[in-house]
Amino acid sequence: MQTIPNDDNTFSRQFEGAVILENNKRKKIAKGFLNYAGIAVGAFLLFVVVVVLTTDVKLTSFMDVAALSLAFFILLFCSYAMYVNCADSGMRAGLVSDTYQSALGKYETIKRSIIERKMQVRLPEFCRWYIADELRNTRNNLLADVGVLYEVYQEKYIGKDRKTIMALSTLSKTQKEAIIKANSISPIKLTPEMIFKRGRGSHHRSPLGTKPETKKRIAFGVKFIRTCATSLLMGVVVLDMVVTPTWAMFAAVLLKLLTVVLNGFFGYKFGFENIVIDTVNYMSDQIDLMEQMLQYVEAHPAPALLVPEAQKNNDVSPCPITE
Repeated sequence: MQTIPNDDNTFSRQFEGAVILENNKRKKIAKGFLNYAGIAVGAFLLFVVVVVLTTDVKLTSFMDVAALSLAFFILLFCSYAMYVNCADSGMRAGLVSDTYQSALGKYETIKRSIIERKMQVRLPEFCRWYIADELRNTRNNLLADVGVLYEVYQEKYIGKDRKTIMALSTLSKTQKEAIIKANSISPIKLTPEMIFKRGRGSHHRSPLGTKPETKKRIAFGVKFIRTCATSLLMGVVVLDMVVTPTWAMFAAVLLKLLTVVLNGFFGYKFGFENIVIDTVNYMSDQIDLMEQMLQYVEAHPAPALLVPEAQKNNDVSPCPITE
C-alpha cells in the first residue's frame, strides 16, 4: 500500500531547507565581507603612510580651543554612535544565529521540564547545597596543597582568627597561611532567580560569571573613554599641503574617518560576541546548574532542613550528588 505524502510535512521540510540555505548564504557573505574588510583597511593604511610622507604633518595648537573642541566632539559623537549602533546590529544578528538558538532551545527544554515536574520549589534548597559544596571544595583544594586534611581543618581550625592560628606550634608557616586564607573565603552568591532568569561569563568561584548586560555596560563605558582619547588625538591632526592639496585633504579626512569606521567594526563584533559567546556561555552555565539540581532532587527526594544563619560563613556538609 502506497503512502500518500503529507503536504504539510513536505512544505515544512521545504521551508526548513530554504531557511538553512538562506542562513548559510548570509554566513558566507558575512565572512567574505570581513575578510575583504581587513584587506581594505590594510590598503588604506598604506595609502595614508604614502600621503603623510609626501606632506607636512603638524598638530593644531591647543590654544585654538574652539576649533579643537568642535573637531573633538564631532569625532566623539560619530565614533561612539557608530560603535553603539553597530553593536546593536551585531546583537540582533547573534540572536538569530544557530549557536544562540540551539542554546536557547536547550535552556527552555530543561526549564520547562523542571516546571512541569514542579521541582522549582527545591531551587532554594539546591542553592544552599551548591553554595556549601563549592565552599567546601574551594577550601579543601587550598588546604590539600599544604598537606592539611579537611577533616582536621574542620575539627580544629575552622572559624579561628589569625592570632590564634599563628600561635599554633604544630603547623608550618605555609600551613598557617593556608588555614587563614581558607577561613577568609566567603560563600558565593547563588539564588533561584540567577538560575531561572535567562541572562546573557567568568569570575573566579562564580557559578554563572559576569552578566552579559554588565559586560555591555562596562564595554560601552570603556569604549567611551577610549573614543574620547582617540577623538582628541585625531582632532588635532592637520595636514598642510606640500605636493598636492587634493591628496593631503583626502588623507586627512580619511584618517579621521577611519576611527569612525573601525568603531563600527568593533561595535558589531562586540555585539555579536555578546550574544553568541557571553550569552551562550551564561545560559550553558544555567543549564548545567539546572541539570545538577535535577540530580540533587533525584538523590534526595525528601526536602532538607534549612541551614541556620549562624553557619553561613562556616562549613556546611552537603549531601553528595550521585552520578
